[in-house]
Amino acid sequence: MAMNAYRRRKNVLGANLKTLLLIAGVLSLIVLIVRGCLFAKTGSKTDDGGAPLSGEPLYVYDAKLKKTVQMSLEEYLVHVVAGEMPASFEEEALKAQAVAARTYTVRRMASLNGTPCGRGGADVCTDSTCCQAYKTDAQLRENWGSAYTENLSRVRAAVAQTSGEILTYNDIPIEALFHSNSGGMTEDAQNVFASAEPYLVSVESPGDEEAAHYTDTVRLTRAAVAEALNDLYQNANVTAKKLEKQLKVLSRFESGRVNQIEVGGATLTGRQFRQALSLDSANFSLTYSEKYVTVTTVGYGHGVGMSQYGANAMAKDGSDYKSILTHYYTGVKIQSIDSVFGGK
Repeated sequence: MAMNAYRRRKNVLGANLKTLLLIAGVLSLIVLIVRGCLFAKTGSKTDDGGAPLSGEPLYVYDAKLKKTVQMSLEEYLVHVVAGEMPASFEEEALKAQAVAARTYTVRRMASLNGTPCGRGGADVCTDSTCCQAYKTDAQLRENWGSAYTENLSRVRAAVAQTSGEILTYNDIPIEALFHSNSGGMTEDAQNVFASAEPYLVSVESPGDEEAAHYTDTVRLTRAAVAEALNDLYQNANVTAKKLEKQLKVLSRFESGRVNQIEVGGATLTGRQFRQALSLDSANFSLTYSEKYVTVTTVGYGHGVGMSQYGANAMAKDGSDYKSILTHYYTGVKIQSIDSVFGGK
């Protein structure tokens, strides 16, 4: 009797243990699915039906809500492309923007050995001064109004039709910089960011003259110019009355952007001068009147990498997105994320 009771208890305990193990296994599976780990291992498709990606999660810091959220790479890109380029641009230009933005993002994903921006522990953030522009669905509805459905469809198509594609140099994702328009010629990376990249070299960019801000003129008071320069650069010591004698462009790059400019007792780069006065471009010229300094700029942005208006002009002339990208990024290849990181 005692032995039979023992066996019965042992059988019950065994059954209970098996049940507990089964429940634990199911719970673990649910956790894996929620976190995306299972999909990461099996190489599932993206949320919007795109081609198989690496499956790694993307962590995005929402600068407005001040919190980090997880989303699919391709869905994130829809909101980036919508924020970075007018939806009215040519289809091939939108595709080029999607690939450039995807490459920029992948290079910052910690799970793919990238260097995250780090805000909120995320890979990227929604602050355009740090990472890329990002528009929420609510912002897009407000900005696009009655054109919301059509515009969103165009942007989603551009992302989906290039799904998983990135730009590489020697099989490494490039620093895919881009800007609004280059004023006719892009700039060498080393002339702006002090570090050379073989794929970020100056190229002609015809069609930039179609840009809304191809040239701009801003009129500043002499006092405002002097104050801004003196506040940022203590050695400047410029005065409002003597600006035409104290500000002198010393050299320009082949692109037309200012290399060095003398500012009183200091010598600044064109980029530093641009930042001090919040100018559209480092390709600028100065004229003076009794009370004002008039600054005329050519181009909009840092000028390195792909010119968005130039890309649109190329698309209008019949170039596809791959031709656009290989024009602005010298010597690169267009590869899938899986082919680059498949063995990671």
